[in-house]
Amino acid sequence: MSQVTRTSSRTEGLERYLPPPDGESRATAEMVAETLRNAISHGVLPAGMPLRQDHIAAHFAISHIPVREALQQLISDGLVEFIRNKGAVVSQLSAKVAHELTEFRFILEGQLIRWSTPRITAAHVRDAEVILAELDDANEIDKVLDLSKSFHYKLYEPAERPFFMAEIDKVRANLRRYLRLAYNTSGYKKDSQDEHWKLLKFVRNGDAEEAADLVQKHIQATGGLICKYLLENVPSK
Repeated sequence: MSQVTRTSSRTEGLERYLPPPDGESRATAEMVAETLRNAISHGVLPAGMPLRQDHIAAHFAISHIPVREALQQLISDGLVEFIRNKGAVVSQLSAKVAHELTEFRFILEGQLIRWSTPRITAAHVRDAEVILAELDDANEIDKVLDLSKSFHYKLYEPAERPFFMAEIDKVRANLRRYLRLAYNTSGYKKDSQDEHWKLLKFVRNGDAEEAADLVQKHIQATGGLICKYLLENVPSK
């Protein structure tokens, strides 16, 4: 009984991110990686939490092989780290990592909005307006972050750069943990949302450089809030 209890505690919270079972398909390495990625980025699995292969394999009713492959993917994404004599754990938040991820977003997303603005359509603008209107009324943190991501991705869509978007998606999955901290900063949502509406205006008017400048300032401001929090609250290694 004690073994079952320990195993359950290690995977607590994962169930909400599992796809509905169909009774036929078995979990793959990609499915396991995506499930763990969502749980980490949503704060369900906190930094420093051990990710025991046997517990995860039991949770998904699979062998250790796809679990090892999934953990390797997450190590590459920066969400998991391997510690000698301890094994795989959820990576610890640090100001250094937050700064680097912010720089990455600054470069890629600034360029994406430059590419997409001249190609934006009325349909893209309408879709973005609907997202922002919903975001105006959102208060629950995961809802806010999901809608903010959808808004930015809608504006980047006309750029047609799938490789860039795949890389940004990895970074955003990692940064989501950090964005939760920024959300709790007084006035963050209001300031961020004001900038979203201003960004949409620049894009609608076809002003790519103004749009890129605002996106990059927006990313820098968010990164600055995150780094400040981490420097003040998370001990450096």
